[in-house]
Amino acid sequence: MGVFLDKSICYRFRESIGETKIFVYDEGLKNHYNLFCVVMDRLDSSIEYLNKNSKKPKTENDFLFFITHSCIVLDAVKQLFQSLNLTNTYTDINNANSYTYFKDTCTAYPRIFPEDKLPTDDKFFEYFRSLSMAHPFETSRPKFFKKNEIQYSPWIIVRSSFSELKDPVGARIYSNQFEDIQDLKFPFERLKGYINSRYLLIDEATEKIHQIVEEKRGIWKKNKIPRQLPPIQTLEEIKKRLKERYEETYTVDSALNCFKVQLTDINNQSIVLNYLKVIEDLLPSLIDTIDMLNHERSEDLLYSVLNTRPKSMHQMADYQLEKIFMYLDISDETSSNYHWGLEQAEDFAEGLGNKWVSINTDTMNAEEIKLLVRVACYFEKKEQLNN
Repeated sequence: MGVFLDKSICYRFRESIGETKIFVYDEGLKNHYNLFCVVMDRLDSSIEYLNKNSKKPKTENDFLFFITHSCIVLDAVKQLFQSLNLTNTYTDINNANSYTYFKDTCTAYPRIFPEDKLPTDDKFFEYFRSLSMAHPFETSRPKFFKKNEIQYSPWIIVRSSFSELKDPVGARIYSNQFEDIQDLKFPFERLKGYINSRYLLIDEATEKIHQIVEEKRGIWKKNKIPRQLPPIQTLEEIKKRLKERYEETYTVDSALNCFKVQLTDINNQSIVLNYLKVIEDLLPSLIDTIDMLNHERSEDLLYSVLNTRPKSMHQMADYQLEKIFMYLDISDETSSNYHWGLEQAEDFAEGLGNKWVSINTDTMNAEEIKLLVRVACYFEKKEQLNN
């Protein structure tokens, strides 16, 4: 016997949400995000339970737990469809597929289900859920009931010695319109088939997610970055595109800051200009990757220049670089961490930086110091590779 509910269906939906940030940040979509997360987590738990308990229940409690977790699955699908404005064809009373699983059951109990008011499978399950879970104790909402009819169920059925059905389950019914008691029964496999058929609808929700994402990507691809602009304007345009796509801009901001630094020591000018030329030469390739929505590649391109590290450095250099770029990003220049970052910049200058640039932590601001540290690391690595 195969697995009752295929976990990969829920996994594909989770994957479709996780591969984009638009549902986290997009103003028109982010209201759905919490629901999607709840649905995914609830489904994971209920699918695990139902798959471990997919054989016919032996006790009333087992059956109640089975129904409870089934309700979570069915309601999750319903919520997804409502959130994504999808149409569930199974809700169409004129669709023959809406009567696939319980039509035979309904016609076998004409006292409960009048022939001219047969419920769809969804309505049948809603009715049976109310009966089985005594929610509330009386059941009076179904449209197929007689006028003023009220039904109660003292227990659900998991054992039945007198039935032609295979592995029957059901509920005992009291009604103010019946002269005697009715035992509503149907095969347990029919119930499982119904639940699985609705669970499979999640694939439609996943396809809708992909459609939404592709529509967004199509809009983004049409919005090309202008070429032949000065470096700062080019980087500003790149940053603008990344923000529109809910991507991180930290690396682009770092590159922008490099171009905006006002040098306080003229002796650093030549090597800094050479370094900025390296970044400038990357911009055409960077534009290509952004236009193609290859954001990871664009990040790698800038990272290779901004955060390059020589293979061989002095002792404590890695620690110093970590604290320089962590603590000199702090806006509060009076904080102890900021001053610790300056101390590490001084130590780095003595260990390697002064070989390439002149760093003065007393007169230079954080952005100038970070630029000069990047320059020293870049050209030291280049030299080591050429030797």
